[in-house]
Amino acid sequence: MGQFLWASVGDLPEDLDLRRQGWALADHDTAADHCVAIMHAAGFDESRWAQLLSHTSNEKRRMMLVGGANTAEDRTTFLANGFGDAVADDTSLEELEVRARRLAEFSGWVPRLRTMATLELDLVARQARYRDKPLNLHPLEFALLWRLADTPDEPVSKQALVQDIWGSSHMPESNSIAVQMSRLRGKLTRAGLDGLVETVPSGYRIRLSVLEPACSTAWSRNPCARGSARAAEHTSLCVSGA
Repeated sequence: MGQFLWASVGDLPEDLDLRRQGWALADHDTAADHCVAIMHAAGFDESRWAQLLSHTSNEKRRMMLVGGANTAEDRTTFLANGFGDAVADDTSLEELEVRARRLAEFSGWVPRLRTMATLELDLVARQARYRDKPLNLHPLEFALLWRLADTPDEPVSKQALVQDIWGSSHMPESNSIAVQMSRLRGKLTRAGLDGLVETVPSGYRIRLSVLEPACSTAWSRNPCARGSARAAEHTSLCVSGA
């Protein structure tokens, strides 16, 4: 079974205690990145709600299961704000365990959102936003940025970009990457992100230091944010269908 965190104050209620289903209760300092966090919504007021939203990233909310959401309106609010799941108090422990297991499995999936400081990439919408302003990227420009964000601060070769974005069945023109990269850089520069994409001898890379110093450490610790090999496959499908 998996690990879970108790993310609320006070004692862990029996009806939310997944240890009774064979799970391990993790310590906040040693919990794995894919650990499901369980919290209870009892006593939530506007102040606590605002504090919760401001202190939890999209990635963290995606791994949170909220108990005590006893009305359809409460559950809709949590889900609409990116929380992984929300259940009522009368949910059985067996159902809770299945829902928690489903969230834990999400950590191996391609993330919809990648957030680096104030830069957010939305794979489904194929949209990039910096400081809440859209960058209006072409699908190929977005695909390049998404692929580079899969391994930030690490170089990605031109061959890897061709394989992951265009696919093995299609060979772009010899200067296609250079042209698309030039257009991408132009839009990044106009948005205030000059130097975010750097040319290196082996290809290209994203420089996290252009965003915020704290971003580099947080990003490298989170494999969910970095995605997996399937991210490249998904990006290729998005581009080919554009």
